[in-house]
Amino acid sequence: MTTLRQFRTRVAIGALLAAGLLLFNPASGQTPRAADAARGKQLYYKHGCYGCHGFNGETGVRRLVGSPMLVQPETFIAYLRLRADQQPLVPSTRMPSFPASSLSDSEALDIYAYVRSFVLHAPDPKGIRALQKAVESAQGTYQDHSAPP
Repeated sequence: MTTLRQFRTRVAIGALLAAGLLLFNPASGQTPRAADAARGKQLYYKHGCYGCHGFNGETGVRRLVGSPMLVQPETFIAYLRLRADQQPLVPSTRMPSFPASSLSDSEALDIYAYVRSFVLHAPDPKGIRALQKAVESAQGTYQDHSAPP
């Protein structure tokens, strides 16, 4: 039996795919303009994206660097539209809605270009010896080889 959560997830995925196909129909004959990352930065701050995603996309509530939402611009825009189009069906207080009336496709592509310029600066956790000691200690697997037997 399908739960309500599974149903909502399936509806959301289907809508995301459909929105992506509708937004970027190659048969439309329109030539998209190049995205402007500098303008995207201004829009990122104007719309308050930094409030949850941080100033560099790697801090805050949701890290953007490496996010599957950034694989293709179509996916990014479809996600923004899905939140706006499906909010009554799948309510959330996490991500604001960005319908085309508040953020054009052109502006969304600019934000996408800016966000794609983010670089992850966080070190590999495996390279932090103190962190590894703490994890091993918590798991009961830490052995201090520097102490005499």
